[in-house]
Parts: sequence; structure tokens; C-alpha cells
Amino acid sequence: MTTSVFSRCPLRLRAALCGGFGLVLVLGAAASSAPDALAGTHAAARARAAASGGVWGRAQAVPGLAALNAGGFVQVVSVSCARAGECSAGGSYSGASGGHGQQGFVAGETGGVWGRAQAVPGLAALNQRGFAQVSSVSCARAGECSAGGSYLDNSGSQGFVVNES
Repeated sequence: MTTSVFSRCPLRLRAALCGGFGLVLVLGAAASSAPDALAGTHAAARARAAASGGVWGRAQAVPGLAALNAGGFVQVVSVSCARAGECSAGGSYSGASGGHGQQGFVAGETGGVWGRAQAVPGLAALNQRGFAQVSSVSCARAGECSAGGSYLDNSGSQGFVVNES
């Protein structure tokens, strides 16, 4: 059986929005006890949805993202949760015109409350040609996440990684 890389992601959310607001949808998921439900598989997702009743919470703006998003375009590209209420998200936003164009951001959730989005530390200096984004976030445990993505420098497209500490 062939599966895509994305089918192994426990939760991947891609939302492209204008007007300075990024949205995060959170599934109140309980841990799966199904023996065949390996984390990140469709079986695990079905088991979590069944355990939680499959009810999604309300969409909410990512705190602090509107302040970063001077150019009016933002994307939440990836969300990863170590457990319910302990998640991180990443994506991109537009900086002010004449600035560094598109930049990457990350935001974390602790105890079910989303913290302020922040520019990826050090990415603006790498992003010489104004196009950067976080394309993947993964969390092993709460507070121990990694993110990766791409940026453009004078040589072309490059990759970066960043760790939460």
C-alpha cells in the first residue's frame, strides 16, 4: 500500500487568508487506545475523532499575527500537537512593503491557550530575496518542537530548521 507523506501527519492545516488574520482550528482530541491506530495514521485520526465526539472548537485568530502581517496576507501552513492543548503552528506572513516581503512565523499553545505568533528567529537575515515560510512543524513533547521551511537568498531557494527551546 502506498501512502503519501501527508497521510502520516496527525494534523495538517493550510489556510490562506487575507486581511491580517490567521486562523487555527483545534480538535479536542483524546488519546487513542486502538491497538492498530499508530500515531499519525488515518486509523489514529478516526479513533481520536470518535473518542472526542468529532467536535471541532471555534476558529480563532492567532494572537499577535495581525501585528506581524503588515502586508495583508498570512498562511497557517502546519500544526503539530504533542498532546491535546499543547500544539505549535507555523506558516508565513507579509511584512511591510520595502521590507523583507514574506517571512515565516511560529506560535505555540500551552494549556489550551495560544501564545503570540513570532517571527522565526534569524530567518529575516537569511531571507535576502523576501520569500520565506515555515512549511512543517513537529512536536515530540510539549515545548519540544522543531520547524522547517524555505527562504530565498541570492543563490536561490534554501532550507532552514529551527528548534523550540
